[in-house]
Amino acid sequence: MNWFDKLLDWFSGFTDQWEKHGVKFTLYTTIAILIGGLFELVPPFFLTKTAEPIQNVKPYNALELAGRDVYQKEGCNNCHTQMIRPFKWEVDRFDPQHSYGKDGYSKAGEYVYDHPFLWGSKRTGPDLAHESQIQPSAEWHKTHLINPRDTAKGSIMPAYPWLFEESSTVDASKIADHMRGLQKVGVPYTEEDISSAPNLLAGKTAGDALIAYLLKLGRDTAELSKSLQ
Repeated sequence: MNWFDKLLDWFSGFTDQWEKHGVKFTLYTTIAILIGGLFELVPPFFLTKTAEPIQNVKPYNALELAGRDVYQKEGCNNCHTQMIRPFKWEVDRFDPQHSYGKDGYSKAGEYVYDHPFLWGSKRTGPDLAHESQIQPSAEWHKTHLINPRDTAKGSIMPAYPWLFEESSTVDASKIADHMRGLQKVGVPYTEEDISSAPNLLAGKTAGDALIAYLLKLGRDTAELSKSLQ
């Protein structure tokens, strides 16, 4: 009998003992998972300074925030990610104009004002982290949202024409309340930002807000990169 067979026999005897005590094994396993989970999840709540805001990154204004709410409500984040991974081929694909310099992948400091994060993992559609630089036309986005097939032949994306109807006008009071909530978790909104929300949202539809949000994605860091070049 070689050493591997001896090791296997020993391990089999060890596992046989635990199989005879199923309840105890389940209890110990649960305790181990809970302890491991605490070590994994608790520390980040106290490391608030691990991700500093990148210079020039600003919180969403009232219209952009309303658009972000629409984006989540319509489930856009189920098909689109918002994070460029640090691979050259991915940077080249989503930063074709080199708007973000030599390091065109996503940085933690870009997302400090995002609650919740919308990084995602499924790309049925393209990543949108740099959408403001890839497709900067508001008119294009409106056409695309009303009927995606008009701008992307064969697209399987649903159409959202109702977002531009009068009945889809943004509720300014809800957005102001949302801003106050975000203010409490550290987003640096001023009272002036909140009080100006009704003027910024007057007559705006959910579609207008969604376009404003899409045109915000990646804009601040691209402007910073261009100012440094």
